[in-house]
Amino acid sequence: MHVIDEIVVENDYSGSDWNYERTTKYIIEVNGIEIEAGYFEHYRDECLIKTVLELPQSYGCPAKCRFCASAAIDRYLPLDSGFLEELFLFLYNKNKLSRQNYVLLTMTGIGDLFFNFNNVREFLLKIKSYANVYVTLSSCLWNMNMLRNVEELSSKIRIRNIQITYVTEEKADMENIIPYYKKNGYGFNLVRQYIMDSGFSCYRINYIMIRGVNDSVDDFQRFIKNFECIKDKIVVRISKLNETGATRRNHLQATEIKVLEEFQGILQKSGIRSYVFYACKNDNMNCGQLITERQ
Repeated sequence: MHVIDEIVVENDYSGSDWNYERTTKYIIEVNGIEIEAGYFEHYRDECLIKTVLELPQSYGCPAKCRFCASAAIDRYLPLDSGFLEELFLFLYNKNKLSRQNYVLLTMTGIGDLFFNFNNVREFLLKIKSYANVYVTLSSCLWNMNMLRNVEELSSKIRIRNIQITYVTEEKADMENIIPYYKKNGYGFNLVRQYIMDSGFSCYRINYIMIRGVNDSVDDFQRFIKNFECIKDKIVVRISKLNETGATRRNHLQATEIKVLEEFQGILQKSGIRSYVFYACKNDNMNCGQLITERQ
């Protein structure tokens, strides 16, 4: 494994139970391509809350979400389970994480679980003996089969969150923001029904707020109407849109923080748990961004 660079930044945040992050991004060369992996330390008022490893699942991504930096990568190369294990062990050992009681592993770097599920599952089973490691799995393309497989996987590994990306259920807007939906559709109703019937209660809805797309009071009320039936099983992360080359090319803009906070207040009144999530400065270390895009 050839590490080209390590980039360290510190930033204030609005988060669930932390407000400051120290981030190290590793740029790694693999067979002539560059991927990124992250190590994060989350603090609240100088007290370490948790450490997080963020791994990619691929180089490039067929979903081509119009807000994501990886949409500019022309190629798609899924990462196999052996390489994911090697990358995990590098980050785990380099940062001496065996000393930590709790390490969160997130498969939220480049790629979507939908396209490389089998390799990710095989990798996670390889590291199940690491008793301090918990896992967040995220996708823009969840279906009932994937959800069922992850719930089965939870008997062998420690799942903290199943994260479901949400932009809108308005078909035209949905297909514009996530072009993969044009060919394959997306059944939010089926996902919602699966969650309702599930005994699992660790679902997180990642509501990516985009100006003029899903930031009106009507949008908020529609969301509540659709998700109130599973409010006891979900937490909503209200995420500020992060600027990328893709957002600039596609003229997508972030909504003001006060609107995110307004939505949180509306959710709170409806009994849906939520929190507002954003970095206080743009350092290209955040969701949907690539530090290499800055260079």
